[in-house]
Amino acid sequence: MNRLALGGLAAIFAIGGWLIAAPFVLHFQAPGAPWTNAARIDIVTGAILVLAGFSAFFTALAGRIRELYAEAGPRTANEPVPVAE
Repeated sequence: MNRLALGGLAAIFAIGGWLIAAPFVLHFQAPGAPWTNAARIDIVTGAILVLAGFSAFFTALAGRIRELYAEAGPRTANEPVPVAE
């Protein structure tokens, strides 16, 4: 997965976070008042986007780690552990 795709996943996460915060930051949800339909839709949509961005990012990260392990290849029991100099 390239950096552009990871940046897109981070943007999805950030947009979801903004949708969760927007009703309160922009004051269209008054404190202590019953929740408006717009606030509920924003928060539910934001939560879905945050969850999707978070899970996709870590799924991609796990896939990249798997690729790195596959590229490293198996070691034999007698092979010494490489040391960085």
